[in-house]
This record gives sequence, structure tokens and C-alpha cells, in this order.
Amino acid sequence: MLKFLIARQMVKRTKNRLFPVEYLEQKHVDLNQPYPNDSSYFYGGDKAGNAFIARMAFRGPKRQHEWWFDFFIKGRGFFGLKTDPGPDGEGFSMGNLKWENTKVGKEWRITYAGPVTDETGKSFLCKTDLLFIGEHDIYDFARSSDQRMIARAIAEEKWSRKFFFNMKDTHQTHYEQTGIFKGTISLDGQVYPLEMMASRDHSFGSRTWLTWDRHYWITGVSEAGMHWTVTTIKWDFLGRLTAGFITHPDGHTDAIIECTDLETVSREKLLPDHGVIDVICRSGAKHKVEFHRNGHFPYIMDGKYQMREAIGTYKFDGVDGLGMVEFGFHKDKYNID
Repeated sequence: MLKFLIARQMVKRTKNRLFPVEYLEQKHVDLNQPYPNDSSYFYGGDKAGNAFIARMAFRGPKRQHEWWFDFFIKGRGFFGLKTDPGPDGEGFSMGNLKWENTKVGKEWRITYAGPVTDETGKSFLCKTDLLFIGEHDIYDFARSSDQRMIARAIAEEKWSRKFFFNMKDTHQTHYEQTGIFKGTISLDGQVYPLEMMASRDHSFGSRTWLTWDRHYWITGVSEAGMHWTVTTIKWDFLGRLTAGFITHPDGHTDAIIECTDLETVSREKLLPDHGVIDVICRSGAKHKVEFHRNGHFPYIMDGKYQMREAIGTYKFDGVDGLGMVEFGFHKDKYNID
């Protein structure tokens, strides 16, 4: 009981931090953190099966930065940037891969000009210009966290200097937003106009992938105008934590405080092609999210953590939707090939 009460106070100190949007939308690489990290991510998809994913993580001078830039064009296949885009630049940029905040808390422009390769290794000149437009306000996960759940998980662990050092990775600032992408991708001059549902996230603080055990993160938009993100993560030093939110068509949000656990989702197959996730919100509302994975983009983080970013189709409470389905596993513990 005493450990739980102490843990409650620790959680309150770290989760009661709500920053203004102008601050959140800046790049933050704090070199005083154990593992400095500023990561921002964009995903888009449409009914035709087109999909786009991009991510940049700035990690300071002592660690390799991370980038993703991949897309699927219906009738053409998968394409991606397989070589380092270039050095970290001002703002959110690595070489010719850039995103620019054109309207704080609302719009971001994603641009890239340079080579990409297809699945056979053939190179193409790619020019990308996509505008992300948020349909609702950003959602800061500090508002979503179930503080009692986090405190219980902390209290159940054996406390040590190493445990509290690792815990710093759970203190990140993290927010998300759903909306639409509009723009074009060209390959050797052939232009593909795109309009897709979209989501983005931005997190900063400390992060090393080496302590992650497994997780899932699903986000999408239904044809009824429901927007959602639900994630559950297990570290090697801490039990499973859950977070997320539901945004209704009128813009009001409901925090997710519980969801189907990792083992149940993976009961039939470790990396499932299909599954159902039940969520419970702070209001008491319950929702059912059924997902299908339709091809994925593979990534390996810090040489150990396997990520699979899948093009997702959904039924949210029975209504069709689109989005992204992400699963991750530590390669030393799980074989997903």
C-alpha cells in the first residue's frame, strides 16, 4: 500500500504537465536526458490502398538519427528511401526530407526530393509534396493516462536505481492528431495526386528501444467520423501500460483507460493479420475496434526492436474505417518471421 501511494505521487508529478501548442510543435532534443529523442511521425491511407508513412527521430550527436519514408501506390507497388536522407538541419529536416509547420496545431507540409527504390531495388527520382490538415485539436496523452493504473504497475515492480533510470523513458511528452493528407507524389516525373485520411504524432524526452518488450498501436478514422488511437506497451522493466483516446465527430474526446491485452490479440498468431480490440473509456463507454493488416512496412530499431507498420482497414463499432496498424516485438524474445 505504501509503495502504491508513493508511486501515485510520482505519477502525478510527471503526468500533470500540459504545455501550450506553440511549445509542443517545436523540436526538443534534451541532451540532459539519458537517451535524447524527438520523434515525429505521419501516416496516410485511402480506400484504393494507397499509403504513405514518414518519420524522423532526432537523437543528439551520440546516436544515429532515425528516418522512415515509404509509400505504396496502387498499381505501382512499394517504394522507400533506403539511404540516409542527410544530416540533421534546422527544424524538422534531414537533408531533403523536411516537414514545415504551416499553421500551428493544424497544418504540416511534408516535402522530399531525391531517390527512392522499389521492391526490386530499382531507383526512381521522387518528389513529394503533401499537406497534413488536422480535423480536430491535438490530443496530449498527459490527459489520457490512467494514473492509478500506472501507479499500480510501478508499485508491483522491484525498485532500484536502474529501475528508476529506465522509468525516465515513460515520462515522454506525447501528442497525436488525425486529419487528412492532400498533395502529390511523383516518380520519374509521373505524378500521383493523393487525398488520404491521415494521422500524426510527436513525442520528445528519453527513449531507447532496447528496453521495449512488445506493443501495439492502432489509429484510424471511421466513415462515421470517429477518430481513435489506442496503444498498449510492455517494457522489460515494467508491466503493460495502456493509453489512447476517441474523438467524436463534434470534436469532444474520451480517454481510453483499458484495452485488450497483447497476449489475447496475438492468441492465434503472434503478428496477427486480423483481430478485435475492445476498449473502455474514462466515461464508461465501450467500443469494439476490428482491424485487418493489408501489407506492411518493416523497420528495425536500435538493431533489436522489430516494427511492422501495416496498411489498415477497420470496423469501428461496425462502421468501416481506415488507418494504421503497428505491432512491435523485441527480436531477442519473439520470432515474427
